[in-house]
Amino acid sequence: MMFCKFIIIAALAFSSFACGLGPDMSKDRIPGTPTPTPFIPDKPIGDYLRDGATAYAAGNFAEAVVHYKKAFEIEQREQKLEKKERRELIAHLATAYSRTGDAKNARLAVAYGLSKDFNAPTYHYALACSFSSEGDPSTALYHLRAAFGFRDKLLPSEKLGEPLKDPCFADFADDAEFKKAVVEMKNEPLRDKD
Repeated sequence: MMFCKFIIIAALAFSSFACGLGPDMSKDRIPGTPTPTPFIPDKPIGDYLRDGATAYAAGNFAEAVVHYKKAFEIEQREQKLEKKERRELIAHLATAYSRTGDAKNARLAVAYGLSKDFNAPTYHYALACSFSSEGDPSTALYHLRAAFGFRDKLLPSEKLGEPLKDPCFADFADDAEFKKAVVEMKNEPLRDKD
């Protein structure tokens, strides 16, 4: 009888430990969440902007992409640039991508810019350049119209390019329809909706 009581007590004690009263074994099975590695850029964003602007002004668009891309990555994470600087960065990065034949990344950069500031005419102009580089004049004209439609949203230091003289549109500059469309869009009323 005593032996039966001992077995019952031992079984109850063992089952209670197996039901969660014992040590927590889940820590052995479920790995902890890793701590994120902090993003630390190699240089300040201003250095990348300066180096990108120097390469861009010299017409070295491949080098400009390298510097502007780093600045763009920093801006996406930290978002500390003023509106003017952000517009210039994205427009120049997109144009540099287009001039190096990378229309896809040009449009991705502009898409980010449009998500922050849809009425920025420089973004629409950069989109027009990217479609022009792919030989798509109708879509390029559509975005040029948007750029000129939002021309009143230009910041004081900004200006839109001259499509008939811009190398982005060199393939279409002699086309009579393209010339006519550019003249018309410059005289069209501004867009009244944001």
